Amino acid sequence: MAEWYPGKFIEKIRGKKPLLRGLASPPVLVGGEWVDAEIDRLMEEKKSEWRARGYSESLIRMAEDLARSWTAKMSEAFAPPEVREAVVKHIFPKSLETASKWLETIGEAAKYSRASSV
Repeated sequence: MAEWYPGKFIEKIRGKKPLLRGLASPPVLVGGEWVDAEIDRLMEEKKSEWRARGYSESLIRMAEDLARSWTAKMSEAFAPPEVREAVVKHIFPKSLETASKWLETIGEAAKYSRASSV
């Protein structure tokens, strides 16, 4: 398991200890990389929104997998390892948009499928 401490990703980018503004949040493993808990907070907010809109837990899990894998693959493809954690934090909101669009499309298809089978 990778060692983590507050501000580690900033230190990797700048090559020196960062000046911390308040407490850093605990890490989250995304695509094999440690990222701070902001990713987890955004994901939980989006999952709560999806639940409120009536999507099933299985579809929500698939959308979460899509968001996390999209983020991991995009950061691996376009960012060098030393800045990948920062890129993950930057693109994760876009991956949630992608997952939301997917969920809306699949969710509507599932509703029509259930309605037509009744």
